[in-house]
Amino acid sequence: MGNLDAKRDWGFAGDYVEAMWLMLQQDKPDDFVIATGETHSVRAWIAECFGLLDLDWKQYVETDARYLRPAEVDLLLGDATKARQALKWEPKVKFKDLAKMMVEYDMKLAEREKVLHEHDTKKKG
Repeated sequence: MGNLDAKRDWGFAGDYVEAMWLMLQQDKPDDFVIATGETHSVRAWIAECFGLLDLDWKQYVETDARYLRPAEVDLLLGDATKARQALKWEPKVKFKDLAKMMVEYDMKLAEREKVLHEHDTKKKG
């Protein structure tokens, strides 16, 4: 990993798609910032995801200078006040819920791959 201290405005794509749909329903085109308005570090994201699996992320994650960005933006945080007011939009999925959704999805994929691998191994043997 690169900079674990970089702070980001983590959000769910489904919430952003809803905001886009609401923008398209407006009578006049306009510009909106779509964001959660909440910031968490990459380190916090990793800790949250690994914590859901009862794993110590420090045993699995390494930083590498090759992944540091030369023009790193330390803090990305959006202000969606205009979208909240004009579109009546609010993100529904919070940081911890997003991490849980993604970890659960990845675990289902891993289980499916495991089953397929076991099936292929039995066919060959």
